[in-house]
Amino acid sequence: MDEGGPDPQRFCFVMPFHMREGRGGGAEVQAWLLATELARRGFEVSYIAQSVQGKAGHRESIDGVTVRWVRYAHHFRWSNGAAYYRALSKLSPDVVVQRMTSFMTGVAGLWCRLNGAQFVWVCTDNESPRRWLCWRKQLQLNRKHRPGLAKQGVFLVNALVMDLSRHWGMNQVSQAFTQSEEQEGLLERAFGLTSRRMISGHPAPEIVLSPAERLKGGIVLWVADLGPNKRPEKFLELARIGRDYPLRFVMVGGRDDPKYVHALFEDKPDNLEWLGRLPFDETLAWFDRAAFFVNSSKSEGFPNTFIQAWLRGVPVLTLEIDPDGVIARNDLGIVRNDIAGLLGAASSLSGDIARYTEMSNNAVRYAAENHSVEKMADRFIDSLPA
Repeated sequence: MDEGGPDPQRFCFVMPFHMREGRGGGAEVQAWLLATELARRGFEVSYIAQSVQGKAGHRESIDGVTVRWVRYAHHFRWSNGAAYYRALSKLSPDVVVQRMTSFMTGVAGLWCRLNGAQFVWVCTDNESPRRWLCWRKQLQLNRKHRPGLAKQGVFLVNALVMDLSRHWGMNQVSQAFTQSEEQEGLLERAFGLTSRRMISGHPAPEIVLSPAERLKGGIVLWVADLGPNKRPEKFLELARIGRDYPLRFVMVGGRDDPKYVHALFEDKPDNLEWLGRLPFDETLAWFDRAAFFVNSSKSEGFPNTFIQAWLRGVPVLTLEIDPDGVIARNDLGIVRNDIAGLLGAASSLSGDIARYTEMSNNAVRYAAENHSVEKMADRFIDSLPA
């Protein structure tokens, strides 16, 4: 900021976790990248997160951002509401930013309403803008796991409290951002909120391998948590039917459910390497070497993994998911409705260096023009209410 000008706006990100502690997902990654870019530009930026490493009550400066830690509430997240509210009061931001949905949506909304701050909400996936999200998910879990009646009742009351807080908080939003036309429509129908488009951004890699080098390695990469929405079993199926292909199937991701993980990998094909959950930088190193990135999710907003792949010239092979048609429209990969179709696409591109190179170059160009961290921050700042 220019010396002698107005004081910088104070931004505070309200998130469940911080990527420094190895927890969270794409929402935390994007929130942190935006936070550090705002700090780099001279704004005063803070970030509230639960600590899984016992740092509750402490604060520290990381990459120019003040991180204030609160305790980890494993089961009943609403029990942390007072801790988040107190942290906001100590930081006293002008703008509160939440890039996800939770009980803390209501807490952030309440703090902003009582203190005259702006509340900016960013949609992360196609479920976040729906009403009664927690209630519906808990009903599904009760039917699946069949806990005792008392536990079912407690879990449903917990879900109801979460949703009521979410709904009230959404009514306090000053500016909403969505990632696709589908999310835009869902948000308007559920909460009557209009929104602006929020792009995701990532830093450019230092080194980008040539298409020939990528194809020589033959790595077909899958990166996500192992939850049901990501359908990891589809990638196992892809590796299974691809046994006789000169491809190397690599899977990165974990889940805190040993029984589920054991069942998933009980019949793991020999040509599949499962690396578990890796630190962020180690995961990026696999993107650096991959020939293809595979997405098998049921539903997505705009995946971070797409951008991480495109910045490195890695075509995306995706099962049905193509947000706003950007892949097909810009020739950034292949969209198919079945696993066999994805395998056929990988095999065809592996044998056609000219076509692969064209798609790889398209990916790098598109990502650089549309998904840099700088462009993300520009659009965010320009879209804030006056």
